[in-house]
Amino acid sequence: MNARKPALALLLTAPFLGETLSTATPPLDLIQPWRLPVMIALYGCGALICRELTYRYRLGRPGLCLLAAAYAVYEEALVDRFWFDPRYWDSVGVGSYSEVWHTNLLIAAHLTAFHIAVSICASVLLVERAFPAARQRPWAGRPGLAVAGLSLLAVPVLTYADFARVPAGQLLAAGGLCVLLAGSAFLTPRIPRRSEPGSRTPRPRLLGLIAFTATAAHFVLVYTVPSTGVSWPIGTAAALLPIAPAAVLIRRRLTTGDGLWVVTGILAFFLMLDAVVGLGGRYDLTLGALATTLALWWIHKRSGRRAQVR
Repeated sequence: MNARKPALALLLTAPFLGETLSTATPPLDLIQPWRLPVMIALYGCGALICRELTYRYRLGRPGLCLLAAAYAVYEEALVDRFWFDPRYWDSVGVGSYSEVWHTNLLIAAHLTAFHIAVSICASVLLVERAFPAARQRPWAGRPGLAVAGLSLLAVPVLTYADFARVPAGQLLAAGGLCVLLAGSAFLTPRIPRRSEPGSRTPRPRLLGLIAFTATAAHFVLVYTVPSTGVSWPIGTAAALLPIAPAAVLIRRRLTTGDGLWVVTGILAFFLMLDAVVGLGGRYDLTLGALATTLALWWIHKRSGRRAQVR
């Protein structure tokens, strides 16, 4: 198996899942020639670096999640700077709820959870399942990783003027958090490499249903709690509470045959959201959701055949 194929697939999958499934950028906007290279450099290179570091240093899924969290901080606090942008908070209906030191903690936690689960973990797992022969191989050499790293670092330089200006103190704090999370990934226990996913539970679809329910509950609470009048510490905790079971599933099941169902459950909510929002006029969102659903079906079918052969 040529390692270029899964690497290219990941470079394209991560921007699609991270930008389009959230409805932030519909498919036809994503593929515009002045936007797609930036999205590949940001999402695709970020996901590739997280995957390669996880594989090379045997960090396992806990390490991947920590690297994904570091990526989330990098994107949303240092590149887009939505953590600190009141205009963005107002546009999504959250306002200044949970604002501490010019930082919206609810938005910060929500976007971090999204990128961990969708932009990085889901993208990596789906590509690994689509190319099972390459699962236990590196997808990029040192020159490739260097290019990916430089591309990722170039994004905030290219897009700096497009987003809010933020005081240096917030940026330094976010940069420190990014480094801390990335460093913590290398403190996780090393995981032996496996040629195939581990065993399944008797009811893997139940895990998908739990992941779907947790994702939907979190998403709804994030955008409704600010209007309830509940104090922000309680409201933010309530919005984050549904993430707990999903986080446990990601940590424990992404290394087993059930991981695909966990990811499917998480993505299913966003696929439904895309399908419904797209009917309002952005039909490319609906078509994108349909195409993603078919791709998930194909990956499940392929994984099922491999399980029967074993």
